[in-house]
Amino acid sequence: MQSSYLTSMRKQTKIFLLIINVIIVFFLFSQELYARALHFIAYGDTRRDIKTREKPQIKHNAIAKVIWERNPDFILFSGDMVYCDEFERFLEVITNNYAGSKMVTVHPHLNFPPPPFSPSVRGTRGGIQGDNEYSPPLVGGVRGGGELLHKTIPLYPVIGNHELIFGEKVDAIIKDLLEKIGVVNKSKERSSSQPELLHDLEALKRNLYLEIESIAEAKLKTRSRQVLCEEICGKLDPAYISYLKEVLCETKDGQSWYSFVKEANGLKIKFIALNSSLPDDEDQFQWFLNELKQFSGPKIIFEHYPLYSTGFHGCLDLMDYKSKASRFRDRYAKIFNNTANNVLLVISGHEHNYQRICKTDQTGSIQQLPVYIVSGGGGAELTGQAACDTSQIPMDGFRCLGLITAYQFIDIVADMDDKDNLTLKCKVLGLRCDLTNGLPDDDTFERQFVNDRLEVIDDFTLTHRISNK
Repeated sequence: MQSSYLTSMRKQTKIFLLIINVIIVFFLFSQELYARALHFIAYGDTRRDIKTREKPQIKHNAIAKVIWERNPDFILFSGDMVYCDEFERFLEVITNNYAGSKMVTVHPHLNFPPPPFSPSVRGTRGGIQGDNEYSPPLVGGVRGGGELLHKTIPLYPVIGNHELIFGEKVDAIIKDLLEKIGVVNKSKERSSSQPELLHDLEALKRNLYLEIESIAEAKLKTRSRQVLCEEICGKLDPAYISYLKEVLCETKDGQSWYSFVKEANGLKIKFIALNSSLPDDEDQFQWFLNELKQFSGPKIIFEHYPLYSTGFHGCLDLMDYKSKASRFRDRYAKIFNNTANNVLLVISGHEHNYQRICKTDQTGSIQQLPVYIVSGGGGAELTGQAACDTSQIPMDGFRCLGLITAYQFIDIVADMDDKDNLTLKCKVLGLRCDLTNGLPDDDTFERQFVNDRLEVIDDFTLTHRISNK
């Protein structure tokens, strides 16, 4: 009897220990899945160039191919998806690259396994800062050849000014503008000089700008919601775009701003999408203040108009106190820059170049967060340095560490270090272009961006102390 009892106890003990082991393994495995770095990419301004009438979204598609191979958890899109009448092509690029299965041939210079940012490929030129080393992580560790892989990458967009080019008068001006561009291009082919045509063309551009600026904010608000919830959410695969419907399209009518929370190694980070084309909208402003009040942790903001810039729009917009960009800056900058609000990074587009703007000490080290990133290199025609006296552009003590004319995107890994610091490791991958030599055509661009000349043009790390994780 005693022997039978002991045997039974041993069996129960073994079963108990086995269960404990299974629980421990499951716990450790689930912790490993849960506590991991957060990898995301930011870019914008993919609209076509209306002057050259190139096929829309060709450059964007080439950039999206490379982004897909980077294997991010999600993408922040900083606006200007289209110029006009190219939503269908924009959605094609999103569907083909981010929304499902895809046949992939990994390019030789991209053929490196994770982790991100291991030293493997050195670029041909230095960036603003960093060693130019570039090693993309790959989906599924693919090593060459073609494979059908399934990977959906959520894309979170904000409204740019070009999504808001609409209305009968605007459509009529654009029609005249396109016809005039066609005539000008034909005159160039015949090597004939027609200054009156160029004068008419510039006049039409000014009329278009004035007409767009005159659209009432209430109409812009309605149109913004329509673009995000009808053109984007309404036309992409519902199974793919459900994430955006949850955070935006199920909110109250008229809203074109939203937020969501992601975790980096167990730490919650709030991402806030704002509509900078509505600088005076009280609903958005009060919603934003409430978001700051409800969430005290680290935040990353993305919107379209840069608050600071030494590029073309620094002169055109930020020195004009009546412009939407200036009004947005005047209302929001002091809140972004208040360190109590824990805003780490502000990402914008609009300028078709790359800029990193921050406050630094005498050694050049970042003195205060947030850092402002301007990244409008998603395919639109590149632009360079401002033509005005940049010392007159309001910068609030921030300075631009460099302006690079490049098609590019920002690759960011958020993680916690062993000292309870949140780190944002940022690499900017791009194709530099010398504007004096002209920009590459679509075929040349795809070859250079995907195969030949992609390099790290900036490389920096932001560190933020987390007192209570």
